[in-house]
Order: sequence, then structure tokens, then C-alpha cells
Amino acid sequence: MARKVLVLADIRNDKLRNVTFESLNAARKIAEGGEVYGALLGKNVAGFADTLAHYGADKVYVADNEVLANYVPDAYAKALEAVIRESGADVVLMAHSAIGRDLAPKLAARFEAGQVSDIIDVQVEGGKVVFARPIYAGKAFTRNVIGEGMIFATVRPNNLPAAEPDTS
Repeated sequence: MARKVLVLADIRNDKLRNVTFESLNAARKIAEGGEVYGALLGKNVAGFADTLAHYGADKVYVADNEVLANYVPDAYAKALEAVIRESGADVVLMAHSAIGRDLAPKLAARFEAGQVSDIIDVQVEGGKVVFARPIYAGKAFTRNVIGEGMIFATVRPNNLPAAEPDTS
């Protein structure tokens, strides 16, 4: 089942964090031949678009505005909501960071979608996306499946593999 998967780039100190590349690789798996999109929100972020494309984004949406220079929940939510609607994304991935932990549930509620936090693995089984996440301080793990509809998920940094960049 081909899906459209959107990855919100995680930028800190004017650099893309590795969790962005890990999320793009997971998005490619989830998409199952569908499209993978990147989203850049911030000020002076358009220069990262090529990097997202090298790591697997088929298309990159850029919201480059002074208002997005620092994380402001309502501004980021409004900008990302517009990108989600424009792209028609079925799945939205973002870093399990302060921003992702705040933004994912807010947008999931707006879209009346399922949301899984702090994922450390993703598989597609029988056409359904299965997320693994730790519980009990990492002593046990759960497998979460959102049966239908849109999905929001936050990705724990340094747990998923990143693909090698393709600069061709």
C-alpha cells in the first residue's frame, strides 16, 4: 500500500540533526513505494532542501519566515498543518525532541489522527505500520499499530539507521 510520508526536519544550532536522516530512512520503508516528503520550518532553512533530497525526500516543503526563527508552538503548528494539507501526507514523522513532543499530539488532535511517541523501530506487516517503543525505562517494549487513518509519530534519536546519501 503506497503511502505519502512527511518528515519534519529537526534543526538545532543551524544544523540538521541525525534523527532527520533516520526518519527519512524509516519514511522510505513506511511509504512502500509511495512518496516521501521533507518539511523545513524556520529562518534561512531553504539551504537544507538538497540535503533532505540526498537522504530520500522526493519533495521538500520550505516554510522560511522570521516568525519561525524560534519555536513558537502556534506558528509551527499552523505552518506544519499547511504543509500536511498541501502534501496529503498519510504519516508524519518528527524527532522525539522538545518540539516533536509538543507538536505531534497537537497536530494529531487537529487531524483526529493516531499518534505514537518515542519510537525506536518501525516495520510494515500485512500492510499496517507497526511501531516499537520502550516502556518501563526501556525494560520492555510495546508494538503499536494504528489501524486506519492518519498517523503521527515521534522518532527517538540514534535508534534507527540512516541511509547513505545519494548525491546523484
